[in-house]
Amino acid sequence: MGLIACLVTVLVLSSWQVVGTRSAVRDAIPSPSATSTVPATTTTSAITTTTTTAITTTTTTTKRVYASSAELPDGGPIPEQGAGTWHVVPGTSAPVGSGTLHTYVVEVEDGVRVDEQAFGQFVQDTLADPRGWTARGGVALRRVDSGPASMRVRLTSMRTARALCGYEIPVDVSCRNGGRIDLSAARWVRGAVAFDGDLVNYRRYVINHEVGHALGQGHQPCAVHGGLAPVMMQQTFSTSNDEIVRITAGVPQGAVIPADGKVCAPNPWPFP
Repeated sequence: MGLIACLVTVLVLSSWQVVGTRSAVRDAIPSPSATSTVPATTTTSAITTTTTTAITTTTTTTKRVYASSAELPDGGPIPEQGAGTWHVVPGTSAPVGSGTLHTYVVEVEDGVRVDEQAFGQFVQDTLADPRGWTARGGVALRRVDSGPASMRVRLTSMRTARALCGYEIPVDVSCRNGGRIDLSAARWVRGAVAFDGDLVNYRRYVINHEVGHALGQGHQPCAVHGGLAPVMMQQTFSTSNDEIVRITAGVPQGAVIPADGKVCAPNPWPFP
């Protein structure tokens, strides 16, 4: 064999060996469709869970339990002592109602600090209300601020009211003496347990109750269990007949209140 022929033969053999080697390498790598199991690579991600706890703050107010419905409720500062003299709060009205005319003035004891115009207007509005004493006819009311008057509706300090209304039963009350109506400032500020904090309706009640006395009305008991209390019931003491009997024991109230278990709902109006 010549030299050229030998070189060709060597190159062909060398080329086959390289191709054969690459083919062997390819056969050694499994194809994606091979049935052999390839271990999977697993990546674990750390998951952080944040838990938010809602904190609820509850404020609990304990309501005072009164030993007696006649106790003076908690509340604002009371005008304790006045001068024992009164001055007229300016203000007049047209007559309201039909029948016998009763005039009234509104007064405040000297030394008692109050919004006098608001007090006078509240008295006037209460007595002019269609649920008031003029509702059934026979009574007419008119506010005046000078000259003679049938009634004098007065806001009176706690200690002066105790002296004028009596304190045999150790309870702050309002009262009527002749044509003078003394509204206890202690009750005007604090109200009564039976009204459960409803100061507006308690004030209406005490005005109508005492004016009722000036118009000739006496005390009344709860007549219908669960019904509205008569305005002439002593609701400052209680709306329970039994409790009024206990509170007023031994001190005449001008009416016989039966201990019959009847309890009424508070009511400020003569004709609700």
